[in-house]
Amino acid sequence: MTSSAVLTEIRKRHYALEALPDTIVIPVLGDIRREQVVKPIEDATLDDIAFALLGVEAEFSAVGDRLHALRKLYGLARQAGAHGSECALDVASCNKGGR
Repeated sequence: MTSSAVLTEIRKRHYALEALPDTIVIPVLGDIRREQVVKPIEDATLDDIAFALLGVEAEFSAVGDRLHALRKLYGLARQAGAHGSECALDVASCNKGGR
């Protein structure tokens, strides 16, 4: 069975693996690796996946931070009485409420 067939089969057999990417990005690793590496999932070792997880977790964290900041800005503006067409940042900046 070819590696692409194996990948297709494992995606079918395990619903949690449907989103398994074709490639992984192994981020810069300090003095160990100075450039990121893109590697086909078929060639990835367990260590490659572990390092790729570090990069994905950092991306996930950044997205979560933006999500929470946007929710907070939205909440502050609504608490200050903003309406949908008003500039959220302007209204929230005038709100004397706490953090």
